[in-house]
Amino acid sequence: MEDGPSSTSCFRRLTDCFLGASLTDEKVKAYLSLHPQMLDEFVLESVSAETLDRWLKKKTSSRASDDTSAKEVSRYQDTNMQGVVYELNSYMEQRLDTGGDNKFLLYELSNIIKTATKADSFALYFLGECNNSLCLFTPTGPKDGHPNLIPSGPVAFGTTIAAYVAKTRKTLLVEDIKGDERFPDGTGQDSGIHVHSVLCLPILTAIGDLIAILELRRHWGKEPFNLSHQEVATANLAWASVAIHQVQVSKRSQSPDLILKLTYFDNIVAIDSLLEHIMIYAKNLVNADRCALFQVDHGNKELYSDLFDIGEENEGKPIFTKTKEIRFSIDKGIAGQVARTGEVLNIPDAYADPRFNREVDLKTGYTTRNILCMPIVSRGTVIGVVQMVNKLSGSAFTKTDENNFKMFAVFCALALHCANMYHRIRHSECIYRVTMEKLSYHSICTSEEWKTLTQLNLPEPIYKEIETFQFDISPFEEIWPAVFIYMVHNSCGKSSFELEKLCRFTMSVRKNYRRVPYHNWKHAVTVAHCMYAILQKTPGIFTELEKKGLLIACLCHDLDHRGYSNTYLQKFDHPLAALYSTSTMEQHHFSQTVSILQLEGHNIFSNLNSSEYEQVLEIIRKAIIATDLALYFNNHQQLTELLTVGGLDLNNHSHRDRVIGLMMTACDLCSVTKRWQVTRLIANDIYAEFWAEGDEMKKIGIQPIPMMDRDKKDEVPQGQVGFYNSVAIPCYTTLSDLFPPSSLLLKACFQMWIGGSVRWCVGIKAQIGNLDPNRPHHAVQARIPRAKHTCCCVNVKFYKHNCVTF
Repeated sequence: MEDGPSSTSCFRRLTDCFLGASLTDEKVKAYLSLHPQMLDEFVLESVSAETLDRWLKKKTSSRASDDTSAKEVSRYQDTNMQGVVYELNSYMEQRLDTGGDNKFLLYELSNIIKTATKADSFALYFLGECNNSLCLFTPTGPKDGHPNLIPSGPVAFGTTIAAYVAKTRKTLLVEDIKGDERFPDGTGQDSGIHVHSVLCLPILTAIGDLIAILELRRHWGKEPFNLSHQEVATANLAWASVAIHQVQVSKRSQSPDLILKLTYFDNIVAIDSLLEHIMIYAKNLVNADRCALFQVDHGNKELYSDLFDIGEENEGKPIFTKTKEIRFSIDKGIAGQVARTGEVLNIPDAYADPRFNREVDLKTGYTTRNILCMPIVSRGTVIGVVQMVNKLSGSAFTKTDENNFKMFAVFCALALHCANMYHRIRHSECIYRVTMEKLSYHSICTSEEWKTLTQLNLPEPIYKEIETFQFDISPFEEIWPAVFIYMVHNSCGKSSFELEKLCRFTMSVRKNYRRVPYHNWKHAVTVAHCMYAILQKTPGIFTELEKKGLLIACLCHDLDHRGYSNTYLQKFDHPLAALYSTSTMEQHHFSQTVSILQLEGHNIFSNLNSSEYEQVLEIIRKAIIATDLALYFNNHQQLTELLTVGGLDLNNHSHRDRVIGLMMTACDLCSVTKRWQVTRLIANDIYAEFWAEGDEMKKIGIQPIPMMDRDKKDEVPQGQVGFYNSVAIPCYTTLSDLFPPSSLLLKACFQMWIGGSVRWCVGIKAQIGNLDPNRPHHAVQARIPRAKHTCCCVNVKFYKHNCVTF
């Protein structure tokens, strides 16, 4: 080392620390590693610029001599991903320019990802010709050197991990594959005996078709893969797909076929996840404290966002809060100016800049010192703005920060463009798939069917029974359509609908119900009957338009139900869940209703003027959506509070909507108000659907909730008790408070509940002493001990007037 005149003090302090001890190179290095400020001070005071330059050249030369694999690891584990994206883009552009094959390209990308994740080996599988088998890809065949596809077994559960991922289309990280019962064949190759940990990723097309599986492996004696490796692999695949998109778009004309052929990987399509990644990378890239990303709505001249950086972290990673979307004018603030002009704004002192809006700081208590605001530009148009706040290391953002982020912003634009385009295509594709599925399953009623309906008459005994809440339609399946026509005519008048159109509509609605155990045509007519009975017993409360809308809504409220819950459809990314993020099936039922109304000769509301037509469709829409049981609890609470304070006003549209919503729930659940024998059979149908859904979940290794697990049948009585306590009885209690004539539903619900509870207990051979289950109205007390198959009917008291206490 070279020292200067001012280095004496530094070395004096250093030597004082080692007085009485022999100084060695190792001791000096150890001391300096513990006191880096001493080394900084010495270098600043004593080392010349020429010496620093010489040191830097030596260090660069030393790095250059490192082996190639070390370079690869460094390049493809760049946490900012900036260099990775740039190199991948150049590399793929070169490969595609030379006529590179997609299989070769994916294989070489897999090799890069292997290096980035420090995997010991990898395998790339493609689908076979029948799309139900996997083939291992090798870049050179045994004879002529051409690529080879080796059959590797079917796409199925209970075989290899690649087959499992091909079946589920979900990324899977397994720390110990030998101990995982889901993959008895491991990786399915001879070398599998050496494999310890596996990270397996699906590769999909833009319309969701599986084309390949990447399997990364670590051998015994190595640390297993962890979530950080999964993030590296997924991020590399995602950014690589953006680069492929850029190259392909530049080489081909824009067309729908091109977009549908683009390859993407599983997290590139999740906008929220993508925006989070952009924000995380951006913060790391320029070392900022906070980050905000706004997308541009050019149509409304606004910036908008619903993802915010609030400065919190979890395990060292930023947490972004999802909130209600905020929007503001593109003419306001620093972000607005960047969106309008496309210029970069680097503001070292925010409070000294007149464009800075101080109101945000005043509201949040956060102090903004400096800002770096950059546009995200796609095809010459600003599509987003990223705003960095408060440089953590230094007094302000530097020119280097600007330059680094400019290149990063290019790929942000590509990713956003690709993801947004995907969502538009995906939405159209979902509509297409649902429509095609519907057309392949359903049909319109025939002329003979609707004409026959016009001639049907009801048996004489039905006319009296149909006016009661407990009317059971089961024995009259052949005339259910005629039962509905009668109810419409008796409630709304025979001239309320054109008979031919009403018959066409009713018969086509019947055809559009699937043959599922519970949510079927029988359930639809049952619910419509309950609504009819309520309307008949509450004359003068509802308008003619409301009565028409409610009867039609009840008949159509489960159109095209597939027998699966909303939760199931959302969990497994069904196209319907992509179309409707809330009340998925209920929104689909309404959509089906409108579709049938639009069929030739089916518009039963064609005699209404445009205003009335809009009103009745809105009545039907709100009524059908209200059958989503997830919405019942809030609606019931609001109604209860209004009744408690005497604030309910049926002339208030909002209050009226809540009342109708409760009526729809009461009608939808009316099976619990029937006689015990009827309710028991319907309960069997309900659980047949629940258990079928649970079976599907088990097939892919997911444990269903007890209610949907056929192996937990013993818990059915307890579940029924909970349902009555939390849903059925409160619902009918509030309905009877609203409309006293409907108290018959509450009474029937109590009678069924009391008698049914006893029968459940008898059915499972609980000891009930001298209780007669066929006389539920008697004042009897039963004490039922808990045994292996007992239900929760412990200390149940039955009172003559349906007053039940537990």
